[in-house]
Amino acid sequence: MSTSQADVTQRQYLTPPSSFTNEPLTPPLTDKKPFAGALRVIAFFRHIQAGRNIQQGTWIEFQLVQGEYDEIERTLQQDDVLAGYVKDKIRYDYDGDKRRLVVRMPTRVHELFIDEVEDAIRTQLKTIRGGPGRKAQFAQKVRPARSTEIQFATSSSSSKSKYEPDASFWHDDAQYPGVIIEVAYSQKKTRLGRLAENYLLDSDASVRVVVGLDIEHGKKGSRKATLSIWRPRLFDTADGSELRAVEEVVDKAFRDDKGDPVDHPGLRLRLSDFAYEELAQDEIGDEDTEICISGVQLCQYLAAAESKAWRAQSLGKHSFAHGVKKRKRSETPPEEIMSGDEARYVEDEQKAVKRTAGHDHDYMDTSSTNSLSE
Repeated sequence: MSTSQADVTQRQYLTPPSSFTNEPLTPPLTDKKPFAGALRVIAFFRHIQAGRNIQQGTWIEFQLVQGEYDEIERTLQQDDVLAGYVKDKIRYDYDGDKRRLVVRMPTRVHELFIDEVEDAIRTQLKTIRGGPGRKAQFAQKVRPARSTEIQFATSSSSSKSKYEPDASFWHDDAQYPGVIIEVAYSQKKTRLGRLAENYLLDSDASVRVVVGLDIEHGKKGSRKATLSIWRPRLFDTADGSELRAVEEVVDKAFRDDKGDPVDHPGLRLRLSDFAYEELAQDEIGDEDTEICISGVQLCQYLAAAESKAWRAQSLGKHSFAHGVKKRKRSETPPEEIMSGDEARYVEDEQKAVKRTAGHDHDYMDTSSTNSLSE
């Protein structure tokens, strides 16, 4: 799927599950498999830190086995510099049930578009805050938190799942955000339904709405964009009540293949969506109201984001007279990664891949394409 420009090749490493547990990062020479997945993830973090990460797509997945995520966490705890960089600069999710780690690499279009959508919601919340009644008091406690980390306990692993969504809105008195927004690309779109389920079910329906905005929909060259919305719903079954994630709006286009807006009601939320049900009922009661972004507005936000991203290199900037020198402060100790260290990280990654490939006949090293490059 594509909206413009050349595709970007995204490299994925998938390692099938294994039976080993609690092995060290650098194991002795035995027949047991090393934590190859953990080595690859840490090496990938190092590559990004060193500025050596060539564009690989917006959604890079690593399939781990039992114990590897904990090994990644232990490795980061032992390296304060890398841990600080990862926390500050790298967004990644971990699904503890599936043992799948995803590194997010959002594009400029992605970030500009989500900022416009978030700002439109924030502006309407601000208007409600200035009005009368309980709605105003409730809205005063709702704040955007962009990619603030969310953690859930998992049923099949001692490790918690963690996510860093594209945008989220939290009530001051709620443990989880009420509204989460994700911008989907071709690879991520295939995972978005699962991601919505995790948000809604693992939070026990404290997350009230997950919004998916697919800005890379359809065949190559298409500029179609769609909206999906998931909500939690209880169902009566023979075994009792069952909580499910229901996709209430399914891939409804708000922009056609040519990039023109279509007749679409857009994104429609309720103020009560921004906190879990009991809290919203207690604070708002029957004084609910809507927050809406029309399909036309979504088109405008997306077109503006694409235009600014694609014109980035031609935009104006300040210029000095010829001969002006620039001086930066020296840093002690230097923060850059030394070339010898870089070589070692690459060697570690290559060794991990070779070990795994040698042991696992069904090891896969696949490639897929991801569009919307800048």
